[in-house]
Amino acid sequence: MKIGIRNGSMGFPKMADLFRQAAEIGFDGVELDIRADWEEEPVMSQEGRDHIKSLSMETGIEVPSLCIGALWSYSPASTEKSLLETSRKIIDAAIGAGADIGCGWILVPVTPSEDAIKHEECQDRWVNEMKRAAPLAEDSGIKLCLENVGRGCGKSAEDLLTLVERIDSAAVMTYYDIGNACAFGHDAVKEIRALAEVIGVVHVKDREAELLGQGIVDIPLCVETLRDIDYEGWLILETPATDDPLDAGNFNLQYLREVVS
Repeated sequence: MKIGIRNGSMGFPKMADLFRQAAEIGFDGVELDIRADWEEEPVMSQEGRDHIKSLSMETGIEVPSLCIGALWSYSPASTEKSLLETSRKIIDAAIGAGADIGCGWILVPVTPSEDAIKHEECQDRWVNEMKRAAPLAEDSGIKLCLENVGRGCGKSAEDLLTLVERIDSAAVMTYYDIGNACAFGHDAVKEIRALAEVIGVVHVKDREAELLGQGIVDIPLCVETLRDIDYEGWLILETPATDDPLDAGNFNLQYLREVVS
């Protein structure tokens, strides 16, 4: 398994610093977040992507995935036309950007509508929007990976499986977060087994502690279970940057390397 880290977990440094620091610590890759001001993100411009590709070549640091964090502001479940249209623009642009820089996966948080709608309606809206985006993703060689996040309609393995099965596209998988599962009171080991055929990428973080191995998530057992289901993909750290992102990143990487080895 390769190990990467989100740029937010490094404190959102400038792009050149991000790649240099990730290489110095020993990560295999970085995941880039597309935040609410999505049009300003470097990965969303050709110039920015060319710079990212150059940095990747220079440092050997891959960019396996993007995260569309902007969907917390512009959800596919939105009942407001303008927000929904913007979410479509963001998703399509992210697919194009990911394909350009060689990503294989895009994290898609299953976010809620700004209005109070029923769980079933939220899922219906997500299914419709992912069915719309899936052909572009498939043509681009991108997997859209739905993540188990709070406040939406995809918090559990059951929810995610329902969405993936209804969308019914080879371009749609899941992005499983073991720390989120623990926060929601779910059994991550059971959920990993339930999602075995549709896990594209895995987020690793602990709960009730800033550093890996010091909280309540049984990370070694989760990694063992991932091995049991023959998962050989990326483990991406979504850990707190802390007051010293470099020191935290180094500690967390060394901990996870020992667990994986």
